Amino acid sequence: MRCVAAAVLRHARRSGPILTALPNGFGEITQALRTSFPDWSADEVVLEPLGGGLTNHNVLVTVASLAPRRFVARLPGDRTELLGIDRANEAEAARRAADLGIGPPVFGELLGIGTLVTDFMPGGHLHHDDFVARLEEVVGLIQRFHRAAPLGGAFAIHRVVERHARDASNHGATVPVAFDDLQALSIRIETAFAAAPDALVPCHNDLLPGNILFDGDRTWLLDFEYAGMNDRSFDLANLSINNGFSAADDERLLTLYFGSVADRHRARLALMKIMSEFREAMWAMVQQAVSTLDTDFATYADERLGSAQALASGGDLSDLLRAASAPC
Repeated sequence: MRCVAAAVLRHARRSGPILTALPNGFGEITQALRTSFPDWSADEVVLEPLGGGLTNHNVLVTVASLAPRRFVARLPGDRTELLGIDRANEAEAARRAADLGIGPPVFGELLGIGTLVTDFMPGGHLHHDDFVARLEEVVGLIQRFHRAAPLGGAFAIHRVVERHARDASNHGATVPVAFDDLQALSIRIETAFAAAPDALVPCHNDLLPGNILFDGDRTWLLDFEYAGMNDRSFDLANLSINNGFSAADDERLLTLYFGSVADRHRARLALMKIMSEFREAMWAMVQQAVSTLDTDFATYADERLGSAQALASGGDLSDLLRAASAPC
C-alpha cells in the first residue's frame, strides 16, 4: 500500500491544509445542507473541495443568493471522538471565538452530522519570518480567548496523553516504550504546576500554522475542535513548537503575553513544549489505530516522540521543574 510520507503529514499538520477530494462525492454533505438549510435551493448551491488537514473533509459552499458571502462545511473523519473531539464543546468554543471577533462567524450546524457551517474567510498562511513579524496580532487573539468566560469543555493535557495511549492500545496499536518515561515526566510536570497553579483558561490547544489565517490587516484563529479549559502555557508552547520558534521568538512571545517575563514563565513554556510534542505523538498513535487515511502516522508519531525526548533531555529538568513551581 502506498503511504503518504511522514514529511507530508508533518507539512499538513504544521504548515496548513492539503487539498483533498471528498470520498464518494458530495452526497453526504449535500444532503445535510438540504436538511439544515431548506431555504437554499439546490440549483443555487455550488460545492468545491477545500483543503482541511487530516481529520475532516472541508467543502467550500457558495450560495448564489447570498453571494459574495461563502461558507465552509465539514464532514468528519472516522471516529473523531477518539481524538478527543466533542462537537458540542467545539461549537461553544467556535461561537465564543466568533463573538470575540477572533474566529469566523458561525452560520449554523450541519444537522445529522454535528459539525458547524462557518463563514469562509479569505486569506493565507505565512512563512516563519512573516508570521513572527505579526506575532503581536496572534498573541492578542490568544489573550482575548484566554480572558473570556470559562468553556464547558476541558482539555486536561496530562489526561489527554493517557487517554490517547489507552485508546490507541485498545484499537490495536502498540504504544511505544518511550511512552512510559514521558508519562512519568508528565506527572512530574503536572505536580510542579500544581504547586503554584494558574487558573485554567479557555485554550485553543491546536495552534498549528494552518489554524492561523492572515487576511490583509485581519488575523483569525480557525478550527476549535480541541478547544477547552487548559493551562495557558500549553497554548503558548503549542504555538511555539508548531511554528518553529527560536529562543529569541520565545522570549518575544512571553514578553508580548506577560509583559514582564520571569524564569517561571520560561520554565513552564519549556515544559509544555514537551507536553505538546508528547500529545501530538499520541494523537498520531490513535490515528494510526483508527484512521482509514493512506498516511504514515506511525513514522510521524515516532518523530514527535523523538522530539519530546530531545526536549526533555536538552536542559536541566530539575531546574525547570523548580522554576515552574515558583509562585507568581
